Amino acid sequence: MRRGQPHRPAGDAIDIPCDHLDGMADAATLCIPLIAQGESIGLLYLERAQDALPDEVARTEKYIEMLAENIGLALANLRLRDALRDMAMADALTGLANRRHFDEVLKFQVEQTERNGTPLSCLILDIDHFKHFNDEFGHDAGDAVLQAVGGVLGQALREKGNAFRLGGEEFVLLMPGFQPDQALERAVQVQQEIRNLRVEHRGKALGAITASFGLAAFPDHGAADRLLRTADAALLRAKRDGRDRIVVAAERDPSVSAAA
Repeated sequence: MRRGQPHRPAGDAIDIPCDHLDGMADAATLCIPLIAQGESIGLLYLERAQDALPDEVARTEKYIEMLAENIGLALANLRLRDALRDMAMADALTGLANRRHFDEVLKFQVEQTERNGTPLSCLILDIDHFKHFNDEFGHDAGDAVLQAVGGVLGQALREKGNAFRLGGEEFVLLMPGFQPDQALERAVQVQQEIRNLRVEHRGKALGAITASFGLAAFPDHGAADRLLRTADAALLRAKRDGRDRIVVAAERDPSVSAAA
């Protein structure tokens, strides 16, 4: 494996045994590493019959080595495809999932929620006066603020939900299984952690960072497929009422129904 070359255990005392043979070093075996872009990513192991003819063995081994090369390339292509898909689903600046991924996850969660009748909460937030950071300190400073807030959100749910950057200074936490009171409790925690952020850029403190929040939950605040729209309406009220606050959607929000 280290050399990236096929290995045929000789079965004698001086030969290096293969761990995966599990005591079968005396058997006639062929171990071929699966190589892709110079990296060993797997191992193809074969055992041949003791009565096999030498010419037949040679032809088979040559074929198997070619097969191993093709398998290695195929596995590498699959890994590359997965890596590219992950990149396409992630926001490059914050590392959170992006809007494209959010649309997919929301659709899936809505289907699960409507099928099983389980709660689903959506918390949308917007960094207050974000333009100030860009105008006062430069866009790199604004990026630093986005990264700091993204870091808070990335740790907010761990394996109990998903955090997304929708674009600009707008983020979403999608919380399957969270009742409204549970989601509100988590929102308060996130709000305080954002308030506690101390971000510097080029040696300058960027000042207080706050955010406005809109919270909506299914089934309490309407249909699951309107959850984001309902949460966004609550966010607009939070901004209108002075920012740096959490607004929970009204039951069956009429403004959302009218816009549907």
